[in-house]
Amino acid sequence: MLSRPVYRLTHSAGLSEQCAPRWAGTGRPAVAALLAAVLLALAHPVHGQAPCPSPPPVTLSSTIPTEVCIPAHFPGNPIAFFDDFSWRSFVAVVWPVLKGQRGVPDSSQGVGASGSRVFETYKALLEVFHGDGSAPSAWNALDAPKYNPCSASVGFGDLVLASFTKFSDLGQAGFGSLLGPLVAQNTTYVRYLTAYNQIEFSQIAGSQLYLRKNLPAPPKSLTLAMGSLDVKSAWIAMANVPHPERYYTRMALVLDPDTGTCSNQLVGLVGLHIVQKTPSRPQWIWSTFEQVDTVPPAQSGAPGTFGFNNGNASVPMPASNPYPLSPLMVPTPPPFNVTRVKPIHSSTQATNAAYQQALAAQGSGVWQFYQLVMTQWPLFPNSPSNPGTPPNTFPGMGTDQTSFANTTLETFEQGNIRTGCMNCHTSTMQATDFVWSLKDHAFPPTVPSLMMQQPEFQALRKLLLETAPVAPAKVPPGGPPSPPQ
Repeated sequence: MLSRPVYRLTHSAGLSEQCAPRWAGTGRPAVAALLAAVLLALAHPVHGQAPCPSPPPVTLSSTIPTEVCIPAHFPGNPIAFFDDFSWRSFVAVVWPVLKGQRGVPDSSQGVGASGSRVFETYKALLEVFHGDGSAPSAWNALDAPKYNPCSASVGFGDLVLASFTKFSDLGQAGFGSLLGPLVAQNTTYVRYLTAYNQIEFSQIAGSQLYLRKNLPAPPKSLTLAMGSLDVKSAWIAMANVPHPERYYTRMALVLDPDTGTCSNQLVGLVGLHIVQKTPSRPQWIWSTFEQVDTVPPAQSGAPGTFGFNNGNASVPMPASNPYPLSPLMVPTPPPFNVTRVKPIHSSTQATNAAYQQALAAQGSGVWQFYQLVMTQWPLFPNSPSNPGTPPNTFPGMGTDQTSFANTTLETFEQGNIRTGCMNCHTSTMQATDFVWSLKDHAFPPTVPSLMMQQPEFQALRKLLLETAPVAPAKVPPGGPPSPPQ
């Protein structure tokens, strides 16, 4: 077993030092020993930075971190440092935004202040990929009503949950097409929204990557700029949701896919992916968060009611989504129970507790009721040619007995690490630098039959149809490989 360091919480409230539990390991001694050796070899500081503190202090800041910092010769699994990176990113993107400046935090306020959040002002998918192939508006500009599925004028920080393809904001990711919708316990469909930060958007717009003809064809490849950041958020209508005071809520313009009309509704954030490209991890660092009341078990002190589970443990989650995306069932069908198939890693739980306590102490409001489910990262630093396959990632080969999927965004992909974030996106690693939305949404749209002829979609289809478990790695003579320098 590897010992996990204690956390020292450093912030204005002056919280005391807390001891964290030991790392749970992998449950497979041989694989755990190999993984420990590899992780020990890979621990490294970021060049040019001051020494990295160990344990990492809780940091509540409006500044998005640009790199994960691991002390030199750190003796063990650096999960605490990657999870700290994820939490600092989360706090920064949910910070109140500076009025009139997309993606810029209002550092004069605390994270708990009211107003639109930084991630809500990133350029949404609808703003980047127009239905007529026209160029997106400038970063700080707002789209004309004709580019809005609701045909409505929107203001700074307004949230639109809709899509020109009628259902694409309702379906979970699949291969070649979207999977069925997720129904919350209040019998409303979950809505999804993808958006890009200014660094990534500027490259997409400047290189006209919103046009399919400008996407590279093999053997050419695309490399997105360092610091690119994607978010994908999941939202539910808040009607009849127990304990709404524990959710981040706001008004949004929501499209009814049956009638085609839009209405203003109170919605709540239930899930958030944050994916960021860093110098040491050019294959991106993948972080995913949920509101703590999505599925059992209840957080300590929580009311025990769940947004996606009725609390009856005798009613299991179905093996696959029982509802089709098209035709969409109207009215909304009865909800089914969603469960977390694998527990959140014990080290991640300790980091969650530290940040939740710090957020509560600083009066952050609802943000103490969110939790990190997983951080996934490339094991070998500074190795952009390495694919995001399980032997090259954590969680990865032999470590998939802890959670690697978000129950609100990847509900039915919780069983096999092959369907985890990085392995799924590896299929488009060279074509669009792990970013599926470019292949999916570039103009003109590709009909499904032609889409499935593309090698990236063929690889993804093959991946998602495979059910064989990942084989443990064989230790080469002389021990595990050394990381590239």
